[in-house]
Amino acid sequence: MSMVPESAPGMAIDWAWATITTHAEARHCAGCRGTWCPTAEWALWVVITDRVVPAERRQLVTVVARQTMTAHWPRGVDGCRPCGLPNCSRMQLAGTWLEVVRDDYVPESVRLLMRSATPTDAELRGITGMDGPAE
Repeated sequence: MSMVPESAPGMAIDWAWATITTHAEARHCAGCRGTWCPTAEWALWVVITDRVVPAERRQLVTVVARQTMTAHWPRGVDGCRPCGLPNCSRMQLAGTWLEVVRDDYVPESVRLLMRSATPTDAELRGITGMDGPAE
């Protein structure tokens, strides 16, 4: 009887780094499902929990953590989009990494909804309708 391997040959960490690199370079892998990729999330978990991430690879991990954060950002009371969990562990993992590297990333869809605490002069003119020339 012949043995069929359960997964691709090689170490998990090697596959994880290959997946992180692919996604950080804005490419897709076979596990991608639109804007969500469970394979990239697995890879993120592997590289973060394996050892200390080398300095030259931190930006790659940060990009994938941002992608994960964007994909899992909560939508309403149902939690994140892919999981539907209010306490999403994937978002917690990505958030922890971003906190460690001091990256205060917020998905663009959320950033658009945020107003600055102090509006600029141009924003005030737009809000009050006083942005036209004085007559």
